[in-house]
Amino acid sequence: MTLNGIKFVSAKRSGQPVTRLGDFCAFPGQRGGISRLPVGAEEFSVLGKFAFASLWLLVFAMPWEDAITITDFGTSVRLVGMIAVGLGVLAIIERGKVRRPAPGHIVMALFVLLAAVSYLWSLFPEGTLVQAFSYMQLFAMVWLIWELAPGWQEQMRLMQAYVLGSFISGIDTVYLFLRHQESAYQRYAGARLDANDLGLIMALSIPMSYHLLIENKGWMAWVYRAQLILAGTTILLTASRGATLATVVALAIVPLTQARLNGRQRIALLLTLALLVAGALYFVPATSWERLSTMPSEFERGTLTGRTIIWRAGWEIFRVHPFFGIGANAFRLIVSRVLVEPIRLEEPDPAPPAHNTFLSVLVEQGVIGFAVFCALLSVLALSLRGLPPFQQRLWIVSLAVWVVGVSSLTWEMRKPTWFFVGLIMAQCGAIPHQRPAQSRAFGFAETQLPLHA
Repeated sequence: MTLNGIKFVSAKRSGQPVTRLGDFCAFPGQRGGISRLPVGAEEFSVLGKFAFASLWLLVFAMPWEDAITITDFGTSVRLVGMIAVGLGVLAIIERGKVRRPAPGHIVMALFVLLAAVSYLWSLFPEGTLVQAFSYMQLFAMVWLIWELAPGWQEQMRLMQAYVLGSFISGIDTVYLFLRHQESAYQRYAGARLDANDLGLIMALSIPMSYHLLIENKGWMAWVYRAQLILAGTTILLTASRGATLATVVALAIVPLTQARLNGRQRIALLLTLALLVAGALYFVPATSWERLSTMPSEFERGTLTGRTIIWRAGWEIFRVHPFFGIGANAFRLIVSRVLVEPIRLEEPDPAPPAHNTFLSVLVEQGVIGFAVFCALLSVLALSLRGLPPFQQRLWIVSLAVWVVGVSSLTWEMRKPTWFFVGLIMAQCGAIPHQRPAQSRAFGFAETQLPLHA
């Protein structure tokens, strides 16, 4: 039937009657046979399209952000981010209204505020000031995702940007391997990235790439199959033990969603896995397998390449400053004074990072900041309950991959962390915004917050 210019297709083919207003609009991934409508989205102006394009480029550059640097400025991603924020603010001003923030935004803003306030008691005030400013920039990126990607279509494009961007760092890693150019001893990492960071970047791309593979047909589906093969090969070339464990978690998306696959998709998936195994056997050297095989012994009686030593030192610092911490970005400086024996003497900066995101937040921002950080993760997890099953499993697996990966990395300041948080909030926020989109079809008004409110 047609109502107010919107055509609705019967849902009888799904075998489930339409009983709710929200049932008239299908989410990507649902096979109810009903038409798909934009969720909470409106047509972008020319300025809005430029703003979204700059945001897309920012996400595209994240998996290879260290590849291009500008002297006395930083990475090229920083420049793209500044342009995206500028255009995004102008687009929001032109639109004349802002979206009501989600609970996650409020908790995130509180976390950023606490990081900035820690300057008052920081043991490294200069570093705290720098990190507080960086947190504000990252929060601006999250807000842009909320404002410029309110619908499923825009969110899928941002996922696509991250997956396509991983091709650059992945291909560069294979190229360096073929040229025998190691980033560390018998380890390979492209785009000037640390091998462990690159491994987790690629592991996080696997659930999204698989999601896009299921949602697309034709030649784009083969692009995502190629990315899955490249991601697995790249992770093995980095020989990152933490990223390998995270990848095992990422592959859980396959059995969790296998019921959605038809016969052709299952055959194509088996072919993809076969090509991945062949690529791993052909490209990955024996040294990588040897390093990965040390995981059981490292967990039982090793130091995880000095990480346990750093963790013990960090815990001692926390016991002295339990409530408010030592200030954001002060871990490296203070822990280097606590360690009995210096670590990383071969590097220009021997001060080690926390190598654990949760410990880093706990030590730097104390119990209070750590509680807010955990509250943010809890809000994200609880918000997933309203998503359709396929998207829900995608983000549950992605969050699990992130938790496993950052347990050996300091990633509270990394852009991919904040991108995933922002995208999850945007996806969950698309559900309540679907109802205003439908209520317009039935003559009800949509609620927005004007800029002057």
